[in-house]
Amino acid sequence: MNTEHAIHHRKKRILAVDDDGLVRKSLEILLKEAGYEPVVAAGGQEALGFLTQRHFDLLITDIRMPGMDGLQVIQAVRDYCLEAKKHPIPEIVLTAYNDDHVRESAVRLGVREFILKPFKVDEFLKVLERNLAH
Repeated sequence: MNTEHAIHHRKKRILAVDDDGLVRKSLEILLKEAGYEPVVAAGGQEALGFLTQRHFDLLITDIRMPGMDGLQVIQAVRDYCLEAKKHPIPEIVLTAYNDDHVRESAVRLGVREFILKPFKVDEFLKVLERNLAH
């Protein structure tokens, strides 16, 4: 693991939302090894619960999930931040589906980052750093 990532962002808290347990565990391990403080949620409602309890510097969400899909999660997080008078949280969509309709919906919602699974770890970490810098 590149220690540059670990040193630079040691205290950044990242909320990762994915309904797949293996993906959640993998993201949790990857983010910890990179020096971030990850909090993983199995779905939108759980993520919103975490959001009311603590501050997050970045949101990573899957798109296709039961209940709330990733775009609904993003909108709910934005609504919460606005109502709670908190700064907006940068968002990254992480999905295994390269679906034009989903991508267009994400772009219309104003999502800047769309990462396809599987991804290269270094590229993934660069996207995180870029979004945490804003």
